[in-house]
Amino acid sequence: MSVSTAWLVNLYRGYLCICAGGDQQLSGVERHAEAAAAQCLREWRRLPRLVSHAHLPLLRAAQQLMELSEAAQIHTGLLHSRPTSLHDMKAIVKTWRNRLPVVADPLSHWGAIFTWRQHHYQFIASHYDSQTDHASNHSMLGVHASAQAIIHFAKIARKHNLSGVCLDSLHRIYTIPSVPIVDCFQKIRQQVKCHIQMSWTEGKDELQEGLDMIESTNFKYFTKEMTAEFYAFKGLLLAQLGRSEDANKAFAAAVQLHDTLVKAWALWGDYLEQIFIRDPRQTQIGVSAMTCFLHACRHQNESKSRKYCAKVLWMLSFDDEKNSLSEALDKYSVGVPAVQWLPWIPQLLACLVQYDGNVILNLLSHVGRLYPQAVYFPIRTLYLTLKIEQRERHKSAESLAHQPAAAATAGAAKAGEGASTSTGGGAGGGAGEAGPIKATLPMWRCSKIMQLQREIHPTVLSSLEGIVDQMVWFRENWYEEVLRQLRAGLAKCYVVAYHHRSAVAVATVTPHTLNFIKKVVSTFGIGIGIS
Repeated sequence: MSVSTAWLVNLYRGYLCICAGGDQQLSGVERHAEAAAAQCLREWRRLPRLVSHAHLPLLRAAQQLMELSEAAQIHTGLLHSRPTSLHDMKAIVKTWRNRLPVVADPLSHWGAIFTWRQHHYQFIASHYDSQTDHASNHSMLGVHASAQAIIHFAKIARKHNLSGVCLDSLHRIYTIPSVPIVDCFQKIRQQVKCHIQMSWTEGKDELQEGLDMIESTNFKYFTKEMTAEFYAFKGLLLAQLGRSEDANKAFAAAVQLHDTLVKAWALWGDYLEQIFIRDPRQTQIGVSAMTCFLHACRHQNESKSRKYCAKVLWMLSFDDEKNSLSEALDKYSVGVPAVQWLPWIPQLLACLVQYDGNVILNLLSHVGRLYPQAVYFPIRTLYLTLKIEQRERHKSAESLAHQPAAAATAGAAKAGEGASTSTGGGAGGGAGEAGPIKATLPMWRCSKIMQLQREIHPTVLSSLEGIVDQMVWFRENWYEEVLRQLRAGLAKCYVVAYHHRSAVAVATVTPHTLNFIKKVVSTFGIGIGIS
């Protein structure tokens, strides 16, 4: 055995001491654990300070050593029937449930961790089974933890694309007596997901097998939420098998059984979206898909709802002349928590400018009631940007309108000085007749949102305006300005080096970059003297 894996010897010696079960052997576990930890630390010091993939085996070893000590604590407490043994055992089992390896860790490490835990879950169950009936509830803790370990290992195997290992692991759950109903649900759920994943490579036979499994399941033992999720999976399988009508019935049954089941709404929405994208003329299906996505956003946290919010905003680009999709958004967005829309405020502002109607205006007003700062600053910036663009368009229109008059003035100047003077007065009068700039519809919508926010949060918006006024007075110090110019010059040099990366040594600076550097050199230090 190499020096780098010498700690394994002491780890396995600790394993054997616990499995032997005697008091004398259990007392030696701590000694072996400390020896293995010392060897791991020596190996860690040999590696570079920068943590990389070379450190990962030692980090995994740390978890195994920690669980070796905790397993010894469980055995010692239960064998000696200490008063605190039950509390300590529950705390360790809970810690093991939450302390999981990283998904990217090799499956061999996951297997080592879960196999080691299985020994102690079975020990807990058998220990309390041998006692009075009062302790039978405590034995179920070991049974439940054992089943959960098997299911979680199968889930990780599926994520590693090892479907055969996943199914073999799930079949092991039948070796556990009196499995809780929640574990049976999780087992069937993972098995259906595995068949769906296998269908990508092995064809639709796997989909049919998953469907047969759901249809052969007796739903009377499961809760409504569990049954609704089974119906949602049934709809997904039927949709992939091409049985569209049956799939819709299964999805409808799922959401009727449990209206707040996010999984059912999301799967139904994905299915309807695929149909709508194939034929965007089926507007009613697009409305149904958007309705499903908005229902899916109601009952989960913000990070998981981003996918569906993005789909809702994207589907608006398929809206018809009757604004059917916009009306669906206006109708069902009320139930979506305002926090779900915060990451999408820039996109909502783009929709505010792009689409007619008050749907996006109402949505932004709803978000602004609860989060005024998140909405006010972007909407204020958009309003000022639109105002500047409108002013530029107004000036361009005026200049184009005055061009014929200017040409006439130039022609009349050749005829005589008097005509020239008369024409100049006429031009001045035309400039004075220009009226105020007309606000566009997007500008009006922005102004309306800001007005509503001022009515609801007058004190907050007054403070925000004060912050903006203070920010206008910010100026660079001389050294900050020099640093900014030097960084800009360095960035330009990097661009030149990148374009000539095959021969950087012989690359020449572009005239634009050279002029910039000359300007920096000529103005360098001017601010220092002033300050």
